[in-house]
Amino acid sequence: MLRIVRKGVVILAVLLCISLFGCAKPESKSLKAKPEDVKMRDEVIATVGSDVITVSDYEEEMAMLPPVYRSMAISNKQQFLDSLVNKHLLSEEARKRHLENSDNVKKLLAKAKDEIMMQELIGIEITDKIKIDDGEIEKYYEANKDRYVEPAKMRVSHILVDSEVVAQKVLSDLSGGADFASVCKEYSLDLPTKDNGGDTGYFTKGSLLPEFEEAGDKLKVGETSGIVKTSLGYHVIKMADKKGPESRPLAEVKSEIENELFMEKQIALYDDLMKRLKEGKAVKINNAVFDKMGAE
Repeated sequence: MLRIVRKGVVILAVLLCISLFGCAKPESKSLKAKPEDVKMRDEVIATVGSDVITVSDYEEEMAMLPPVYRSMAISNKQQFLDSLVNKHLLSEEARKRHLENSDNVKKLLAKAKDEIMMQELIGIEITDKIKIDDGEIEKYYEANKDRYVEPAKMRVSHILVDSEVVAQKVLSDLSGGADFASVCKEYSLDLPTKDNGGDTGYFTKGSLLPEFEEAGDKLKVGETSGIVKTSLGYHVIKMADKKGPESRPLAEVKSEIENELFMEKQIALYDDLMKRLKEGKAVKINNAVFDKMGAE
């Protein structure tokens, strides 16, 4: 319980810090918002002394969060609202103490201002310029199809026992016409699979023990192996299904490709921006000093 409470506190602290200092661009709202939506955004959801927190305030703070933290906030909306209340309380107390006049605050504000302006510049010169259409994604997919392939898989059922003598008994029962699932339930020591006929589900090469996979490779669908010894014990394996390598369809990998293209364009535009900014400016590194740093 203590661990759960502490985790909740950490999440709250992270959300509070990000909502206080987050520099992400808020998501743009539709210009064709419904009248009832506009009215709702003005409604008050909390009061903190003389301050109010409206639906609009809440949504704007939420939009400032990076996607990973936004999803956390959405699933913990009461905690996120609590963090906004805490933010108001902390801000009010800081103003009462006139901390805006603190040298440290002034220094941090100047630095924060520079960081925000840099993010705005990157947005203008890089992020806002990146456009990716479906044709571009399709072209990339066709040129890189080998990167989007599901590896070969197999699905087997197995019976695991702790001695070769018992394994021989298993084979004897099976050769006598006994049902594989029934024999598995009676003998198998693999608790996670014994009650479902020993089914391992689909797996790719390298997922299981090498001796187990090697024996499976030799089987055709429907065939049963002899005794296979591994570090876990003795197995009898039945091949349920095999799938060869399969190309993943474009619809399945579209978002991956879009992210890849976005990153490529982002890097190219960033490099171009830095190249332009360095034109006519001499950048010199004092290696005599720099090389000594961290050398102790």
